[in-house]
Amino acid sequence: MTQDIKSLINGFLDDVLSDDQQAEFAAWIEADSGNADQFAEAVFLDHRICAEISAAPFSEIDYIERQSTSRSLIRQRWLQIGAALVACVLTAVSVDFWVFQDHQQQLAIDDFGITVEASFASITQIIDANWDEGSELKIGDLLSAQTIRLRSGFLRLEFDDGVEVTLQGPAEYELLAAGKTRLLSGLLTATVPPGAEGFTVDTPTAEVVDLGTAFGIDLRDGIFHVSVFEGEVEVSPLDSAETRLLKEGEAVQITNGETIELVEFDPEPFTKIWPVASGIERSTEVFRFVPPWPPQQRFVRSDDDIFIVPEGHVVTLSSSLRVNVSNPGLYSNEDDLTVSELSEGQRIRSFTLFFHPEKSRPRQQVNQVTGSITFDSPVSGMIVLREELQASARRFIRKGPRGIREGQQLELTGDQRSDVITLSEDRRTITLNLSTSGRSSELMRVIVDASGQTHTEPTH
Repeated sequence: MTQDIKSLINGFLDDVLSDDQQAEFAAWIEADSGNADQFAEAVFLDHRICAEISAAPFSEIDYIERQSTSRSLIRQRWLQIGAALVACVLTAVSVDFWVFQDHQQQLAIDDFGITVEASFASITQIIDANWDEGSELKIGDLLSAQTIRLRSGFLRLEFDDGVEVTLQGPAEYELLAAGKTRLLSGLLTATVPPGAEGFTVDTPTAEVVDLGTAFGIDLRDGIFHVSVFEGEVEVSPLDSAETRLLKEGEAVQITNGETIELVEFDPEPFTKIWPVASGIERSTEVFRFVPPWPPQQRFVRSDDDIFIVPEGHVVTLSSSLRVNVSNPGLYSNEDDLTVSELSEGQRIRSFTLFFHPEKSRPRQQVNQVTGSITFDSPVSGMIVLREELQASARRFIRKGPRGIREGQQLELTGDQRSDVITLSEDRRTITLNLSTSGRSSELMRVIVDASGQTHTEPTH
């Protein structure tokens, strides 16, 4: 390819060609279908890389520089690839219309004007997924209007406005537009942050409109069931003019396509999907998930389980946060701790982990549990000492007691009865060996990085 043609393609992508240059460029494309292939490849790569960069968090100051960088990257990558990525069917005489489709990202080129069906969501987590043919997705995929068919397993996706939706298969789910979706079957949870109210999930039975909330829909065996975990939603049967406003802790079922029946709130159907929706990739059996919504008893007891409680949505730190563990490694003594400050402006999720035995034992008898838990993002830090637990509780616990009682912390004594924490080198897996005597409890807070998510709740 000559330098002149490279300049023409770059000029077209930057929209700086003169009328004469546009005519020359059109003649070059019309002259050979191979030329059209090269042009198609350049447009496709330009669109994909710009879309990926646009989906990443960045400040307004960086906008112009990043747009320029994306163009530079597209040129470099395009010049390195010798074979066309796409097969275009064009006549040698006309280039009036061309459509390219890859993973349901569409470009339409008409008289050198580009119309893009832009993506509005992305895949953030996939666990044990089996797909219907042609529906397979991978983490990081950018999604526009399409249908997701999940035979089994779990899928979490994030919309550009911060709405998080998690599916449990078997499920069929249609992305119609930003803020507008349709669940045809399966189990779904949705978390809608402030500013994204109005998110809608249609079903064959009813329409669910969020009013700033977290909710779940169970659509299996022809029965429609919606539960509100936090906030409010509106539910409207498709065959009725009735609209029902549901609040936290309420649930309805629709039968015969039109009758809304208030039913007892039951979180049981969502017990498997909640950990995935909260950003937990896997854990050993000793870990027991406590649903975040509606608020549960925070210190339920068990001799055999470590409880994990998500503390709400993604948040932005309004001031620095002191953590006791910040580096990978094994910790069995307070002298081992790696104290640091998480900086203001960092986006995080927080979790409380606690071991609270049910039976009272003599102090000489020790109750012990061991297990590991893996998050889908790196752990930024852990809080294990009482002073920092007390200070952070005021920031993260919305409802219920915020005080930390004496003894409700990890005991890092360095002896045989010491609690032991290990943070893996990739910072995603925590292994705990916790020991208690009497009826004392062990409590810690885990802070997980959420910088890859661009929308948050108000600062904490």
